[in-house]
Amino acid sequence: MFCGVGLSALIGAPYIGRPITGLAELRVPGLASIPVLGPALFVHDALVYAAVPVAVATWWALFWTRWGLAVRAVGENPVAAFAAGRSPRAVQYQALVLAGLLAGIAGAHLSIGVAKTWAEWMTAGRGFIAVALVVFARWQPLRAIAGAFLFGGAISLQLQLQARGVPISPFVLDMLPYVLSLAVLAAWGGMGRQAAPGSLGRVFQGQR
Repeated sequence: MFCGVGLSALIGAPYIGRPITGLAELRVPGLASIPVLGPALFVHDALVYAAVPVAVATWWALFWTRWGLAVRAVGENPVAAFAAGRSPRAVQYQALVLAGLLAGIAGAHLSIGVAKTWAEWMTAGRGFIAVALVVFARWQPLRAIAGAFLFGGAISLQLQLQARGVPISPFVLDMLPYVLSLAVLAAWGGMGRQAAPGSLGRVFQGQR
């Protein structure tokens, strides 16, 4: 993580504060003209529209393919997966690479799709919100879609309230998404632990 932070700071230094073209917004014909809902749901860039298909594809890969079965087996019981001829370490690295790729695209979207500029630490702790989202979704990609709307709505709400000049301290408004994350962890934490992979946080000591 520290390597990524330092590398991004080094590469991005020339772009601090400079506006970029970024991704263009795409309007869905017909749907974009719906009052209120149209601009909120159907006027976005390509990465926003790709989020739901990616979540559905992740669900399909995890629950309907042999590779997904291997990932879930390693997560629940790597010893059993190892005995069945799978390399838990290889499967874990494959899942880690895919997760890192998607996380990197999400982080890049903040720059090229939302802010249209770049600054250090612009993620502002959103990775912790992603952790809360996983707990809220109980490790189910399809449930994560609804959770993403909830957490994304909280972030948009505090931005809209600040833009409209609501007489509330901006520091308090900035806290809203993180307070929601803590509330979700408090309310759903127990069920999230029950739904979590059985070997989450445990180190496998096999040879392959």
